[in-house]
Amino acid sequence: MASSYFKLNDFLSKVRKEDLSRSSRFEIEINGPSSVGSDRNVSILCEEAAVPGLLIPLTQVKIGNWTEARVQGIEYFGDNATFTFYCDTNWDVRAYFEDWMGRIATNPLSKEVGFYDNYKGRVTVYTLDRDDNRTGEWELVDAFPRNISLTPLAQGNDSPNRVTISFAYKYWNSNGMPTDSKYKGLKRFLNFDDFDLKQIIRKNI
Repeated sequence: MASSYFKLNDFLSKVRKEDLSRSSRFEIEINGPSSVGSDRNVSILCEEAAVPGLLIPLTQVKIGNWTEARVQGIEYFGDNATFTFYCDTNWDVRAYFEDWMGRIATNPLSKEVGFYDNYKGRVTVYTLDRDDNRTGEWELVDAFPRNISLTPLAQGNDSPNRVTISFAYKYWNSNGMPTDSKYKGLKRFLNFDDFDLKQIIRKNI
């Protein structure tokens, strides 16, 4: 019988040497439209965030008597990135996102929308080690808030109020991966600095 792929001591040695990423060690940086105002006081009150995901859509192809899966592109889950924030006593955090969404729907009565370039922003998620050094970076490009959740209030609950914000975005990229890592993330394969969605669409029409 073959021996195991790794020993328990291999796992313990790796964890002791490199540690593990902790879900509580993170920070986010929000860069909304310049017309909205300061972002730092909002970013610092983020309680929950998420590293964005990737999806490879598949299509079923019939080859003789076999049905096989073939790749049909790549998706960035760009319609729903959820962040939870603590609410300060002045409700400035919620007001910040209400103001931002007001730049999207420039006239709430007629429901007319503004220009895309006037309301898009960027949201960046950083992971940290125990010494507050950044260990990873994921940037949501051309992001904007699409949903402000209900904030329940209750007489019998004295915990801090929270507001959950859902963002939409065009795509994300992973910058700032550790230089000593052999994995470079998505940016290893794509030059997002030259990313032009309109140009790509024209080439494929």
